[in-house]
Amino acid sequence: MRLILVRHGESEWNKIGRYQGQEDAPLSELGQQQAQALAQRLKREKLDVIYASPLQRANNTARAIAEFHPEVPFIDEPALLEIHHGDWQGLYSNDVKAQYGAELREWQYFPTRSQMPNGESFSNILKRVIDFKERVLSERPNETVIFSTHDVVVKILVADALGINMDRINRLWITNASISVIEYGEDLPYLVSLSEACHLGKLATVRENQTAL
Repeated sequence: MRLILVRHGESEWNKIGRYQGQEDAPLSELGQQQAQALAQRLKREKLDVIYASPLQRANNTARAIAEFHPEVPFIDEPALLEIHHGDWQGLYSNDVKAQYGAELREWQYFPTRSQMPNGESFSNILKRVIDFKERVLSERPNETVIFSTHDVVVKILVADALGINMDRINRLWITNASISVIEYGEDLPYLVSLSEACHLGKLATVRENQTAL
């Protein structure tokens, strides 16, 4: 299976440094432009299925791609939702730092043992993402598949393919509307590309300007 991982375009809350989690923030104007550039990048790819998180920032990014592939099945998939940020959802990054400094640092450095207050545990998102990947892999072993999803989901799948400690996932930067490709065969999975964003040009998101994911 060839898995094309897509992170959604910039959302309105990405732009202003507000934690989203499973809140349904829309794409910003830049995010819409990024989604269109991504769709152009993928329009000649032979795709077999598109799975998308139900949240509109990821779903609408996927729908931009789907416009060039009207014959390809489009499936809303709750397993691709972002991690639930609990009490952080809706807060600005500075407020999270001020109110939950210790918890934020634990999330950054040791995500596997952290849980945002009233949020989703890492073990839960890890299980739902890996279980879904394994199901798709068993059902579509020779197909090219898109997951249009979120930052943490992409990081988990990349770390899983590489066999690296999940506590290292926040050392990965996944650009908005970028592409990461993993190929699964009969032996090892191979990370073919990570956070590829050449198609974005000047539309690419600058990491230093995105303080909340």
